[in-house]
Amino acid sequence: MNTKPDMLGQTAAAYLRKSRMEEGMETEEVLRRHRKGLEECAQRHGLDIVEYYPEVVSGESLYARPQMLRLLEDVEEGRYDAVLCMDLDRLSRSRMKDQGIILDAFKDSGTLIVTPDKVYDLSDEVDDELAEFKTFMSRREYKIINKRLRRGLQRSIQEGCYVANAPYGYKKVTIDRRPTLEIYEPEAKFVRIMFDMYAGGYGCQSIASQVNAMGARPHRSAAFSRNSVAQILRSPTYIGKIVWDQKTHIKKNTKGNLKHITIYNPREKWTITDGLHPPIIEREVYDKVQDIMEGRYRPAMNDGTVKSPLAGLVKCANCGNNMQRLVMKKQAYLLCTRKGCCASAKFELVEARVLSHLEDVLARIQLEQPVHRQDLAPLQGALEAITRETNAAIKQKARLHELLEMGEYDLPTYRERMAAVKAKLDDLERRQADTQLRLEQAQDYDPAAQADRIRAVLDAYHTSDAAHKNALLHTVIELVTYRKEKKTKPAEFSLDFILKSH
Repeated sequence: MNTKPDMLGQTAAAYLRKSRMEEGMETEEVLRRHRKGLEECAQRHGLDIVEYYPEVVSGESLYARPQMLRLLEDVEEGRYDAVLCMDLDRLSRSRMKDQGIILDAFKDSGTLIVTPDKVYDLSDEVDDELAEFKTFMSRREYKIINKRLRRGLQRSIQEGCYVANAPYGYKKVTIDRRPTLEIYEPEAKFVRIMFDMYAGGYGCQSIASQVNAMGARPHRSAAFSRNSVAQILRSPTYIGKIVWDQKTHIKKNTKGNLKHITIYNPREKWTITDGLHPPIIEREVYDKVQDIMEGRYRPAMNDGTVKSPLAGLVKCANCGNNMQRLVMKKQAYLLCTRKGCCASAKFELVEARVLSHLEDVLARIQLEQPVHRQDLAPLQGALEAITRETNAAIKQKARLHELLEMGEYDLPTYRERMAAVKAKLDDLERRQADTQLRLEQAQDYDPAAQADRIRAVLDAYHTSDAAHKNALLHTVIELVTYRKEKKTKPAEFSLDFILKSH
């Protein structure tokens, strides 16, 4: 096992993903074992793991692996000195194009790839060639395995016993060499609770809160949500059926979308057949739940097009997540995707406030005679103060590692204090990016050109559809930050704007 002598105290991330050899094993147990192994590896090299990326979905395409996409974005930004994984093929054994994207991200950013057996420095010619060779061989092995799986898949579909992945409440088994499902009682009991509660009048959000409090955990996230409960309640799998064609995938850069989109098809497009597995729910209960769901309002299904004029523009001031448009009881609201983070507001009020701000900016530009340039000193001072705070936090982080090595801190205390420092650094990073953007906007500010763009947006806005409105707003708005306290009046929210300067 090679090592790098200058790795002590450097920042690292850990990418966790099951291999095909581990199929059929409990995902949480596999990832727990991998995490322990990578923490031991990090300790040997003196690396400090500050973030984990547990991939609980399995997809051939890079765009079907959300944790890898998140990791690549952070790697490209240079957030880590190294990334740990159990083997190089855990990063990518998919298409050659995807492998190239992943390896180039590590090479261009100078980020090391650390496995229990070897450290790969892709700026080194030998390591670069070795990594390309290993990923090529991994891809070849993957294609051979897929050919075998496709033959088995075709046979299983013909026999009516195919199941892609074990849904919640079941586990995969093989009977007479045919894959099928078996009831997994530790999860099945929560499925029965969900159906019984919904049939008794409870909503999906109330059910999610109840089963989460009882200790239920879904396969692919930390907790059940309104949507994940609704998907279980709609699934015919729980009455002994097999379903496919539930999703349609729209590739990146088609139909005007900038990323890969998964669409959940309406029930009439599903293909449903009898399965070999036993039902968890009685047909009478299932039908009652479907009747109730049909009688309640359901938001329109995603068809791959933009429905919100504010999509990608408004972020929550508390957590930094994108605000989402959601229709409830025929009324559209703007709310944070993190439950309980901040209060929601009626979408029409937020949209009207955005347009009103643009009108105010246009009026102010037209009244300024002559136009005075903004004083940059306050922004420059704020940026310098953030930089000082960041440097102090980085020194504090390094000091924490030293105190752990000296035995002054035990591991739980170290992790607690390191988490606090990391949270502070993340907040400083957001503030720095926001202030830097404001400074750049002020430096490049051309009031006449900005007035022309805003006037064009306002003239065309009310006669455009949602997608066109969104495109128009993106030409003049860089970012809108949303704040609203709980238990306040409908219009008592604030929006903080960063407009594009050119």
